[in-house]
Amino acid sequence: MRAHSPRAPHLAAGSAAAALVVLTGPILTGPPAAAAPTPKPTPAVTSTVAATAAFRAADPRLAVPAGLVAGVVHPEIWWTIGAASGRPLLFALDARGRTRAAYTLAGAVTTRLTAITIVKNGAGESGLFVGDLDEGRAGSLTLHRVPEPAALTGGTLQVKSFRLRYPDGGHQGGALLADPAESRVYIITRGATAAAVFALPGVLGPQVNELTRLRTLSYPVRGGEFTRDGRVVLKTTRDLRVLGGIRDKAGQVVRTSAKMTGAAFGVSADGRRAVMADPGTRPVFRSIALPTGAASATGAGVPQPSGTVSVNDQSSPVSFPSESGPPGGLLGTGALIGLVLLGLLSGVFYVRGRRNRG
Repeated sequence: MRAHSPRAPHLAAGSAAAALVVLTGPILTGPPAAAAPTPKPTPAVTSTVAATAAFRAADPRLAVPAGLVAGVVHPEIWWTIGAASGRPLLFALDARGRTRAAYTLAGAVTTRLTAITIVKNGAGESGLFVGDLDEGRAGSLTLHRVPEPAALTGGTLQVKSFRLRYPDGGHQGGALLADPAESRVYIITRGATAAAVFALPGVLGPQVNELTRLRTLSYPVRGGEFTRDGRVVLKTTRDLRVLGGIRDKAGQVVRTSAKMTGAAFGVSADGRRAVMADPGTRPVFRSIALPTGAASATGAGVPQPSGTVSVNDQSSPVSFPSESGPPGGLLGTGALIGLVLLGLLSGVFYVRGRRNRG
């Protein structure tokens, strides 16, 4: 029978402590440092703005406009969608609501379009994305890309179609919008009390393209668009909300007497005003002045990068990182791993001590 070695317990404790120091850093014996106060979020600035009549569409084919976006090649033009005999038409309206040109869309298989936005691709070419966001209730939908005409002559535009799929089931869409700085397109869903933001992939191919869920909004969205300086203007069921970027909280809230249930909503090319259509047929388009300056509620005052790339056929696929990191951060995760290993080492030395005593 072996004699008990008194060094075994000391060896176990010393080795375990050394392992803890190596894995988690030196143990501080002084008083704990006071925790830094958690910064409070900056409240949104709320203002009330009158809505003024901007124009009424004169073309009878544009009885119920769907979607509205300011041109890039033609910043003085509003692009919108109407239907004549069940066939979707793309209209170019001037500041007085007169039709400067109307186009049929070749290859657009759907007979109903509900949303429109505009964005440049990687080659700097401006294109319109149109689609029926209600189609997404089945889990997937089709968006059609149409080049923005260089000359407003009317005629037929060739369409390139892309099939998209939600990663988590069906959604009814509430807004289609595009970031001019990153050339990235987003879909915001339509819910009664909340909304989800989905990003199109960086590469759109002939296969079914998977959308990426980016964030959740705690209010319903019924329209939206980026300004040229990267702000995001969202129309809710009660007001307009201005975000510093697609990941930011609303920094400014604009209340207005205009009815919020019309389908067409857009932001002027200079970002100074939002334009929305009244509900019903032959609606009046109303203009609402937008607040100037930064709208970010993050405190930085500038749009936050979202880690995206432009929508074209040459860029590489991109994935969005999770907005939450490891529990407790890197230091907390390292300490947790250290404690686990400490427990394992203590168990090993305990077993060895028992064997020595035996």
